Amino acid sequence: MFDRHAKLALILVCLTMTVGAVGLRAAVRGLDVYLRKLPVRPREHLSNISTVLPGWRLIGGERKYSAEMVEELGTDIYLERVYVREDDPDEAQIQLHVTYYTGMIDAVPHVPDRCFIAAGYNTRSTPRNMPVDLARAGWRDDPAVTDPGGTPWPMVTYPHPITHEVVSVHMPAGEFRLRTTEFSHDDALDRRVYAGYLFIANGRIAVTPEEVKLLAFKKSERYAYYCKVQLHSIGGRDLTPEQFVTRSAEFLDALLPELMRCLPDWPEVQARAAAGTG
Repeated sequence: MFDRHAKLALILVCLTMTVGAVGLRAAVRGLDVYLRKLPVRPREHLSNISTVLPGWRLIGGERKYSAEMVEELGTDIYLERVYVREDDPDEAQIQLHVTYYTGMIDAVPHVPDRCFIAAGYNTRSTPRNMPVDLARAGWRDDPAVTDPGGTPWPMVTYPHPITHEVVSVHMPAGEFRLRTTEFSHDDALDRRVYAGYLFIANGRIAVTPEEVKLLAFKKSERYAYYCKVQLHSIGGRDLTPEQFVTRSAEFLDALLPELMRCLPDWPEVQARAAAGTG
């Protein structure tokens, strides 16, 4: 049996641990720290992105993954299509691959740096974070919504490509870069294969998995999501990384309003969280 001093010491330890746990929870609440992120679903399914974009159109159908591929991907919210530029359908093609993640730990999704090699491709260059020069036609600052640093959130108003209904959406904040890698395949050594990707994490642009963690898993954020946008293009030996990024920028200019219409409106999510109605 424990003597009286040992019992007293045990009781004091238990009380200290209980008070400490209660104090930690109170401190976390008081500092607006959220250690467990809540999921936030897309406003619309990714398949609702128009098959006709300004200057681009879909060829073929959407690729559907098997149950095993979905499990490997880590999400059942995805989109894979091939678009061609209207004025150069034979050469200017972009394979689009979009995946959406929410309500999970800060895992890192598949990226071309690794999965292309697993598919039998050879790396011809190290990944480069290349700047993307978007035209941003129709983009403007929303004076009613600012980020925590006081910068107005960008938005755009555009006619829907199919319904022609006027739509206003907030666009991603931050510097656009595309993490670009050149690949080749032994079956087509005369072709150049480029893949590039970026992330939209809690409404902001990121280019590496580490940046995703900094944006989507900030302790002050109650909700978290991130979306990977991957572009893949094949061309002749004269296709350069700069030309691939320019082609990607033209496509992203057309795609982003439709994509952001489907993704959560992050200023709205933050407003609901602040009001306690999210």
